[in-house]
Amino acid sequence: MKKIISFASDFGLDDGSVGVVKGVISRIDHELQVNDISHGIPPQDIKYGSLMLMRAIQYIPQGVLLAVVDPGVGTERKPIAITTDWGVMIGPDNGLLNLACATVGGAKKAFALENPNWIIPHEGNTFHARDIFSPFAAAYASGQLKLEEFGPELDLESLKQYLIPLTDVTENEVKGEILYVDHYGNCQTNISPEELKQKNLKIGDVVNIKVDAQELQAKWCETYQSGNIGGIGLVIDSWGMVSIFLPSGNAQKLLNCKDSSKVLIKV
Repeated sequence: MKKIISFASDFGLDDGSVGVVKGVISRIDHELQVNDISHGIPPQDIKYGSLMLMRAIQYIPQGVLLAVVDPGVGTERKPIAITTDWGVMIGPDNGLLNLACATVGGAKKAFALENPNWIIPHEGNTFHARDIFSPFAAAYASGQLKLEEFGPELDLESLKQYLIPLTDVTENEVKGEILYVDHYGNCQTNISPEELKQKNLKIGDVVNIKVDAQELQAKWCETYQSGNIGGIGLVIDSWGMVSIFLPSGNAQKLLNCKDSSKVLIKV
């Protein structure tokens, strides 16, 4: 049975890169289905891409993940395939894939993409999504290439890792940071609702919060529309983490914050 390829990148949709990669897949097997996750990952933002894939992997069809955010293309970083209980993840060895792997039970094996029969000959060394990643993804998804034929098996301990920063919880404070800002300006933190509940906080409570140097109050809300008008709120977002939001507005612009901005909640 042919496998579905789920494709994510930082290519955008303006210069044709996405269409070229999908064209390579179709030329190998025109019956393959490609599920586009996103091609709007901020350019070269491995952290953002890694977090996005971690969220997406739980909901996309099992099969093949083709993920490309690759500022080190052409350098010594390896093109790799990682096997998991979910399926096979193909992309650069730069930390992009490891959170998605961990979400579905961890990596089982990893292989370098070195079989010359599935590398498109190329003059430059700057478009591995076209020349290496997509041919291997299509060949495997269509059943023309076995995992053991990809290339040498790699030591899992040698793979690059991106790790979510830990929170710092004390008696009266929960310290974290913004991990991810979405399209609406909602700011997801690495703080879990359980950490707030352990401080005897509940939905409806108002807390003192500091984002970078700004100190203000925020209400823990049930929905994005239940915050104080004109004021920020906290909500458990669709990924189960505490997010800072502005009802019918953009919290990021109001707070002038970004991913990695420090967040402190006083209890």
